[in-house]
Formats: sequence, structure tokens, C-alpha cells
Amino acid sequence: MSRQPSLIVIGGGSSGLCTTISAAQHGARVHLIDKQAHLGGMLHIANGEFSGAGTRRQRARGIDDDPERHFADVLRLSHGKVNRDLAWLSVSQQGQTVDWLDDLGFEFHPATPGLVHGHEVYSVPRTYWGVDYGLSVLRLLERLLAPLVASGQVTVHLSTAVTGLITVDGRVTGVRMRRADGSGGERQLAADAVVLATGGYDANPDLRNQFLPPHCASVLIGCLDHATGDGLLMARELGAAVSRDGYFIPVMGLIPDPDRPGFAVDYREAFLEMAPAYRTPYEIWVNKRGERFVREDTTSPELRERTLLEQPDVTMYVVFDEAAVQAAPVPLIRNGRGDWTKQRFAEACRTSPWITRAPTLEELARALGIDPASLVATVTRYNAAVDAGSDPDFGRTVLPARIETGPFYAVTSVAASILSRDGLRVNTDLAVLDEAGNPISGLYAVGEVLGNNVFAGDNYVGGMSVTPAMTLGRWLGTRLATQLSAGPTA
Repeated sequence: MSRQPSLIVIGGGSSGLCTTISAAQHGARVHLIDKQAHLGGMLHIANGEFSGAGTRRQRARGIDDDPERHFADVLRLSHGKVNRDLAWLSVSQQGQTVDWLDDLGFEFHPATPGLVHGHEVYSVPRTYWGVDYGLSVLRLLERLLAPLVASGQVTVHLSTAVTGLITVDGRVTGVRMRRADGSGGERQLAADAVVLATGGYDANPDLRNQFLPPHCASVLIGCLDHATGDGLLMARELGAAVSRDGYFIPVMGLIPDPDRPGFAVDYREAFLEMAPAYRTPYEIWVNKRGERFVREDTTSPELRERTLLEQPDVTMYVVFDEAAVQAAPVPLIRNGRGDWTKQRFAEACRTSPWITRAPTLEELARALGIDPASLVATVTRYNAAVDAGSDPDFGRTVLPARIETGPFYAVTSVAASILSRDGLRVNTDLAVLDEAGNPISGLYAVGEVLGNNVFAGDNYVGGMSVTPAMTLGRWLGTRLATQLSAGPTA
């Protein structure tokens, strides 16, 4: 005889919401716990790009595609370093996830499916996003959750921190939790299984730096503050295995926040547009030695990202002059809202603490802590390349204008981390594994707590963060609800 299974899902981002919704729709009683006062996790700031092949939207646009070709692209872009079993488990179903969203009336951006040039591009357009980016995903998932909460199938515990996992005879049987502000006492909640959907650790620099190459300890934090690695830490207390692949590739173009050392300015507000597909570069990029280090018009995001990792303190300065401020049709600083106009950028060049300004190149260099002679020599050589129409140093072909008209400006940018590369080891049931490779009974994990390396290897691969979170969350929720209805699994 079947029974109503109970499930605890820790974390209310894309993976936790999809797990909860799917499990509840298939008969499970679910407790969804989040330490924040609202659901959504990184969907509040994420572009929310997801990918899938063989979808109705592709066919409607005459795009021939299938999961096998999608997977081949994932392997190419990731240099074959994904977990092939888990990556295929997701990719093989991601087209279904896109069609599922379509069936539910998701607000697709009219440009989708498209090619996204912020990462190395797919061979065909298979990336999608909403009109309001990650918030479009969140709105739809909250709409699906609402009737399940109203019916009592799901109980949501907000502003609630899980302080530990409860085990009985080696099996995870529940959690200890208390209010996130520390008030009140600790209480316990039991369930047939617990799912860790707690996201990443990038806002916890002490933890993050355990997984980064040693010279990358100063990279900026570009994610929201709640990403402190809670699920990874509590699972590790039970002996869970954690990957240490040693992969890191940065996000470029984030601006250090002068009010929060170590953090980036919220990229919903401002970031530097590095991709020439979206903006013609009028600037040069120099390192702390005042030297250019890569062609600024490269169409390879991976090339510029990996080259930045080789620079001192993984830091760069984007240098330009007043003529560029006036001539560039698209401003250097932008955001997802599109409200950085030329006029706003020109005003920021005069007043913003994000931008260093000086009447001469020598003074600009001193303000940045660069050797003035080095920066002047670099700009002089670049100007000669502009005059010749050829860049002998890096092969830049887009050479719109000399840098010679004061005042001169620079925006400092530091390599940034926005998602966790490493994470909990799981099998193809998404059961968390111990150091010996055995499943920890009753404990599962999904989403960024697994680490992005599982789905993207040592690179960024379009849509291979949010989409596996949603796709495998739905898959896990359905599977657990079905299996647990006959009693707790081993």
C-alpha cells in the first residue's frame, strides 16, 4: 500500500523550487526551508539563461537540433571535463524543460533561442531567457508553488536556518533548524529524505578560497551574500565527499565596490561590457604593470578570461579618453535594465568613485599605482597601431581611435567569482556520496551545491547552471515522491 512520503528541501532557489513543486505534484508532503525572507536565491540577480535542444521554439524558427548535438557542444566547450553521466542526465531532458516552461506560459524574450556571446558560443542557437531574466523564472515557479502551499501539500519555512542534519543509524532522517536571526530555540523536523539545494559558497571567501588556485584568493565576490556554502558544510560534517578539481575561470567586467572591500558592485546596477559582439571597444586593457595583455576585440571570452588569470592580482584597468566618452555609440558600463545611456556614462566619468580620472596619462597612472612611463609607452604604441591600422602585439583589428584627448579615465576591474566550481559528489540518483563513494542514506543534492564543474567542466557553458538546476530538480522531485511512497529508500 502506498503512503504519503515526506521530504525536506533546503534552499528555495531554482533547484529547490523545482524539486519541491515536482515532488508535491507527485504526492509528497514537502517542507521547503530557506534562510532568507524570500524565495528565489540567485534568480534575483541571474540572467536566468537556460539551454535545451530539440524544442518547439527551435523548430518554429527552422533550427535543426537535438540533445546529442547539444551534448557534443557541451563536451567541446567544457574540454571534456564534465561528469558525463550527470551532464547527459540533464542535457537529455533540457529540451523538455524548455517546452515545459513554454506550456506554462513562460515570458520568453523575443530574441530567443539565441547565441549568447558572454561565453563561448554554441554551434546553433539553443539558449533562452525571460523578458525579466532570472525574475521571469522565479515568477513562474512561485505561481506553480502557490496552490501547493494553499492546499497544505507544501509548507514553506522562510527566515529559517538549518543548523544540522539529523541521522539515525547512518540514515539522514531530518534537520535541526532555528530562526535565521538567532532568536527562539532550535527545533527538529523529520522526513523520509532531505534534499540539499542550498546553492554555492562564493560569498564565503574562507570556504571559496579552499577551492581556488592560490593566486586567485583576491577575486571579487560577485554573487549574493546568502551563498555561504551551508549545504556543503553540513554534508561534509557527515563525511560527504567534496570535489577538488582545481578549475577556476573568472567572470570579467565586474567593478570593485568601494563600500564593500572584496565584493563587486551588484551587476544589476553596473558592469563593463567586454564582448565586441555587443559593443565596439574604444579602450585598451592594461595590467598593474601598465601593459596590454590581450586583444580587446577578441571574440573568445575564454581567451580573455584565462589571460586575465595570468595578470598580477588578477586585476585590469580599462583605459580611455574623453574622445572615447563622446564617440563610442554604446557606453562602456551597462546593466540588464539598459538604463546606462551615453549621458549617464559621461556623468559617471566626471563623478563616479568607480572611475579614476586625471588630466594626463602620467597622473592617471600615478592614481592607479602604475608606473607612468610604462602606461605612456603602452598608449603610445597603441596609438601607433591605430595610425598603421594594424596591431603587431596582439592582432587587434578594431582600432577606432587614438587615446590622446584629456581628461583620461580608467575603470578598475578584478576577476570575479559568481558561482561555485566544486561541490558535493553525487551518483546518478543524486544521492550524496561519502569519501568511500557510498551513498549517504536519505541525503540528496541538486543545483549549484554540486558545483558547476559537473555540467561545464573548466569553462562556462551556456545555460548549464540554471537548466541543470531546474531539470534535475524536477527529475529528483518526481523520483523521490514515487520511490518514497513505498517507504524510505535505502
